[in-house]
Amino acid sequence: MEKWIAGHVKAAYRPPGQDDWKGRSTTAAHGAEYWYQNVVLKNWEEGPAAGSVGIVGYACEEGVRRNQGRLGAAAGPQALRERLARLAWHHKDKTVTDYGDVVCVGEDMEAAQAQLALMVTGIIEAGGMPIVLGGGHDLAYGHFCGVRAAAADQKLAIINFDAHFDLRPLTGLPNSGTPFNQILQEDLVDYLVLGIQQPANTKELFDIAAEYGVEYMLAQHCRTYQLPTIVQSLDRFLDRNDQVYLSIDLDGFSSAYAPGVSAPSPLGFSPAFVMAVLDYLMASGKVVSVDLAEMNPTYDIDGHTARLGAGLVDHLLSQRPD
Repeated sequence: MEKWIAGHVKAAYRPPGQDDWKGRSTTAAHGAEYWYQNVVLKNWEEGPAAGSVGIVGYACEEGVRRNQGRLGAAAGPQALRERLARLAWHHKDKTVTDYGDVVCVGEDMEAAQAQLALMVTGIIEAGGMPIVLGGGHDLAYGHFCGVRAAAADQKLAIINFDAHFDLRPLTGLPNSGTPFNQILQEDLVDYLVLGIQQPANTKELFDIAAEYGVEYMLAQHCRTYQLPTIVQSLDRFLDRNDQVYLSIDLDGFSSAYAPGVSAPSPLGFSPAFVMAVLDYLMASGKVVSVDLAEMNPTYDIDGHTARLGAGLVDHLLSQRPD
């Protein structure tokens, strides 16, 4: 446990709070019926819990600000927890621990990423699976660094559900548009993006993707009736890799389902498509860590995006092997 405390970036960490986990009253005889009654709150300074799915909030929007995006994503983890809290619980053989939030102090996004990496590594090494709730997609760099540190000699890959490559070159400070370029500069892992929208990515970004050998599927090809073809590509991708870090950018969904993001678009994919692919990926047993990025409650409508994100987390938990 000492090594997690020794590396702890205390200024970039906020312990979990019961205020995020509230729901309707229940009859004691029925037991714990909702998420809020089952999630364990644990201060990171006590060390990671063995074998538990670990929720970590990334309450940071500095990368979005640097990328000239719409602010509000720092409140994403709280909005997602509040919706999760109210969901009925059907995971009796599984445990979920909320470790609280990584926070950005001032403009020090890099310290937040370092703290996130530390927590992700600790959860995985304790036999758990991290689920990171964002927050800007700059979380991906810290998240990957944490997974990489725990992966040892395993062949690690990235699958990203996203309208954007997030491969912008580093011409200044890193931001929410640069994390996968940063990763590929340091570690030539396989990177697959599902849902790329051509109008949202310049020719330069497609050229960078080609240079790194990035695989991608355009948004118009990410439909449920096209799943057999997609599965063939996923099979090849999974066969040559041992572990997968899975990132879900909520702006990849159509804004009909996810209006509460920094960069909404009506042309994204549907929840039915994503959940079908998630089922397939989780069944492989190779997904070791997951995040949801770009939840922006400032622009949400009647909680639609937060409900979608919470539903995805609940579904992921149901698909994780016991």
